Amino acid sequence: MGNYDKACNNVGAVRFVQEHMKVCEIIAKELDVPVANILGLAAAESQYGTGRIARGYNNYFSLQAPASFQSGRVHPKDSNKTWVAIFSSFSVCARSFAVKYGDAVRGKKDALVFSEALVAAGFNSGSHITGGTDNYARITAGIIIMVGRRIACPVK
Repeated sequence: MGNYDKACNNVGAVRFVQEHMKVCEIIAKELDVPVANILGLAAAESQYGTGRIARGYNNYFSLQAPASFQSGRVHPKDSNKTWVAIFSSFSVCARSFAVKYGDAVRGKKDALVFSEALVAAGFNSGSHITGGTDNYARITAGIIIMVGRRIACPVK
């Protein structure tokens, strides 16, 4: 048992990582970042694919409308001010993320630096006062690091 990583115990999270790895590898290569950064962001924003907006609208990166390549838009639950983009697939959503935020994160290999760049670019304000998540960069970096561990998990 010696080297087994307990991060592999969450089968749903490991499956999410495995399912979306190839698409994220392409985006990560284009942006010169580790695949865990892109895959980890998608995991964070979509609750590993279980979130309502990801499941219902293929929006795994919490992208607001208007967004490149969106197929529509919808108000999220309990909001009539914000529009979220609807996408035809995970890959189209990932491509849209790269178009909008690629320049902000390009070359940001460290998980925390990557996440801080997202806050600086307005992806999330990092504060609940302005509609964001408090400590967003730190929380997201932690998820990215966990996804990095899950990439190495055996196929389930």
